[in-house]
Amino acid sequence: MSKGNDAIDVRDIARRRRMLIEIERSFFKSRTNTSIEILTLLAENDFSVRLSDIYDQTKATDVSVRQHLRTLERLKLIETVDVTEDRRAKIVSMTDHGRAHLLDYANHLAGVLTR
Repeated sequence: MSKGNDAIDVRDIARRRRMLIEIERSFFKSRTNTSIEILTLLAENDFSVRLSDIYDQTKATDVSVRQHLRTLERLKLIETVDVTEDRRAKIVSMTDHGRAHLLDYANHLAGVLTR
């Protein structure tokens, strides 16, 4: 396909997508978007959100969300705490390490997208 101003270079898009997949795998130990959805939701909500909102707003199954949350906790990117006024509720918050990790991820993405 030609590379005119309004033509799409499919090979370039495929190359960039492959690079994004590798970055995601490296940063989040996963090839799915669920970890990124969770971290994005946290970033959009001052780095803290109710667990029930994560289940409601991600496009993954509850089992998948739980698996991703465990992985993110093992990577020390998030922590889960109980809500004092509601024993059943939990709050998921991004750790300081998680915020730095997300910023590093964003910088890698910016590098890929501007090439």
